[in-house]
Amino acid sequence: MISIPMRRYGAAILMLLTCIFSGSVLATTHTATTSHKASQVKKSSQVKVSSKQEYSRNSAKSSSLPDLRKYPSGTPRKKAFLRTVMPYITKQNQVITADRNWLVAKQYDSRWSPTERTRLKDITARYKVKWSGNTRHIPWNTLMERVDIIPNSMVATMAAAESGWGTSKLARMNNNLFGMKCGGGNCRGAMKGYSQFDSVEESVQAYVTNLNTHPAYKSFRKSRAQLRKTDQEVTASTMIHKLKGYSTKGSSYNNYLFAMYQDNQRLIAAHM
Repeated sequence: MISIPMRRYGAAILMLLTCIFSGSVLATTHTATTSHKASQVKKSSQVKVSSKQEYSRNSAKSSSLPDLRKYPSGTPRKKAFLRTVMPYITKQNQVITADRNWLVAKQYDSRWSPTERTRLKDITARYKVKWSGNTRHIPWNTLMERVDIIPNSMVATMAAAESGWGTSKLARMNNNLFGMKCGGGNCRGAMKGYSQFDSVEESVQAYVTNLNTHPAYKSFRKSRAQLRKTDQEVTASTMIHKLKGYSTKGSSYNNYLFAMYQDNQRLIAAHM
């Protein structure tokens, strides 16, 4: 029979062993938990890096036309198209307006700084206007006819009409929203005979430059200049009918554009 002191001594040893074992278990649990948390942090960090890389890859392609066929035809696709192109159209006309306002301010100024001469030389080059460099003989009439906006709504309507709201093969493969052709051995890309652009913005710039400089659209520019002289607003509804020679369909093409503009006028205005 075990004496009472021996029972107490045994109980004490048992309690001590229990504490040691519990501490070991807690330590192991803590280590495992810490390790699990560290693993989660590491995975989270990897996910964040991956997201940044994905964003970087997407950003590199963001200037090209997205595949708008994934949107249902009708209003959803039209909205997606306008969200894509309108910022570039607006930006292009803002640049033109800034140049035009500067020219208007300088038109009757006989003093020209070197910086101003350089700017004028750049504008005449971009708008293909011949200038000798003499500030006393600046071709103001030609400059003011060419350095002017194409109404935002008109550009958007023509882009939609020519590209099928961004779904045509030419638009998807060449970033060519306006059916612009190329020649003289300067063509590149998968669609032979048509211009290829590196971005949507480049396509918009090329279209606006084409209407503002090509001899085929001289009557368009003359009509716009006449509106300016009589202090009338240059609007899409007016200028669509003034565009001649863009399509072999003639006036029926203008009527088609105007009808398309009227049908989508509110939608286009909402994205301006």
